[in-house]
Amino acid sequence: MKNMKKFFAYAVLLVMVLCVPACAELPKTYKEFKARYQTEAKTYQGAVKMYFEAVFAYINESTRSEGGKMLRYALRSETPIDRSTYYATFADRLKDPAWHQVFRSFAEGSSPENDYAMNPDDFKLMFAGKPVRESTYLRVPLRSSGADSQRTVWVQEFDGGLWFVINNAATYVQVKPSRSEIERRNRAFDADYDEEEEDEKPTKPEPTHKQVVFGDDYN
Repeated sequence: MKNMKKFFAYAVLLVMVLCVPACAELPKTYKEFKARYQTEAKTYQGAVKMYFEAVFAYINESTRSEGGKMLRYALRSETPIDRSTYYATFADRLKDPAWHQVFRSFAEGSSPENDYAMNPDDFKLMFAGKPVRESTYLRVPLRSSGADSQRTVWVQEFDGGLWFVINNAATYVQVKPSRSEIERRNRAFDADYDEEEEDEKPTKPEPTHKQVVFGDDYN
């Protein structure tokens, strides 16, 4: 009997260990995302985390279609973000690899020095203190590793007790250049690197829009 109990305990522990990476993964479908949202978005922190999970699902081309549905839900947008004039800039930056570091900068452990490295399947956001209540919504301060000051996300609680992001503008503002970007700029005038730059072009697509000048924009 004791052996059976030990076996059962080990089996439960093994299932829990094996479940950890699977449970941490980004949702692959809108159905999965929406089901999780009903539980995790009962807090404002959970709602903001779910918003970023939708962002990373959209950034991944293999889940972009489902990610679009996730973002539409997390933002309570009546129009898909790809067809929304309000979210036009947001959608453009989501599709442009040159801007992906902006979204990664909100993850704990990311920094300009490590090229804003993070794991979309297992990340923590950097909340920068208590939210400020204004009327029916909260202003939630976030920390970006590529900005000198806090960035604010506005969230609101709707019927059913779920929180939703109602203003995400601060989550797609430019950040400080990464280490590799600075290195690229420092050698851009040196012809010795031209051949290397040519070799890198196929894996580093050029931005599809005019870049914002680095400066106060990342403060």
